Amino acid sequence: MNAVLKSLVGAALAVGLMSTASADAQLNQWQLALPSGPTISGIDQLGFNGESFVTNNFGSGTSFTFTDNGIFNITTKNSGDQLFFGGQQLTANYTGGTGFGSLSSGTITFNAGGTLDIYSSATHPFNRPEDGATVANRDGATVGTKIATFTQLAGGGGAINPNGTPSSNGQLTLLFQATDLMAGVWFDANGKPLSTGATIGFVTSNASQDLGTLNPTIRETLAGSATAANNPPNQFFVQNGGQLKLQTADVPEPASLAIFGAGLMGLAALRRRKAK
Repeated sequence: MNAVLKSLVGAALAVGLMSTASADAQLNQWQLALPSGPTISGIDQLGFNGESFVTNNFGSGTSFTFTDNGIFNITTKNSGDQLFFGGQQLTANYTGGTGFGSLSSGTITFNAGGTLDIYSSATHPFNRPEDGATVANRDGATVGTKIATFTQLAGGGGAINPNGTPSSNGQLTLLFQATDLMAGVWFDANGKPLSTGATIGFVTSNASQDLGTLNPTIRETLAGSATAANNPPNQFFVQNGGQLKLQTADVPEPASLAIFGAGLMGLAALRRRKAK
């Protein structure tokens, strides 16, 4: 079993909305008319699994900054229904994620500027070098047609667990706003095209450091080296699994729909070093 598939367990955990706006701002029963596949209707949320890589940079005291990037395979809708059988895939590619945090406060915050691109493909090379996944196509995540680009908004974040216990990392929130939606693909429940400005969220629970065997392609894709390894608290690979949700664009304050699991773990090692 690919290590990335283990994160499906996390996707099965229900996570509620945390929002400064009303809960009914979430868009339900929306539709995707994929250019290289079927039309998916009745969507409240889409389930995904994937892998990310985090690098922490520590300054003086307990403060630090971090970078994050990841690739994700979107496989189910509404907590269980399989989207595809066969070669089809829907994927997401997250790049340019940055933020800052504090060990003493146990919190992190994300900067604006990260990019989330979503792709539709009639083939399924994701995390499969034998089927065409390469470093150039982000381990298969950027194969096919790009159907959307979402730009990360500043803020979000959440609590981190500085003792490095993955099971109690807490919920971490990322927000993205649509800056490009491919025409003829994104629709609401009534068949009306969705406009840019919609907010998207990834929801994950208990993202954990990936201690499994990762293929060299995914290591080089995310970390820049085919031999990159976990070295907490400075760098590590993270399994992610969860849900993707949308919110309508006409809400004054974007709801915190996304919990992405930046995976800032293994920080206990740093504390132990500083205590010596």
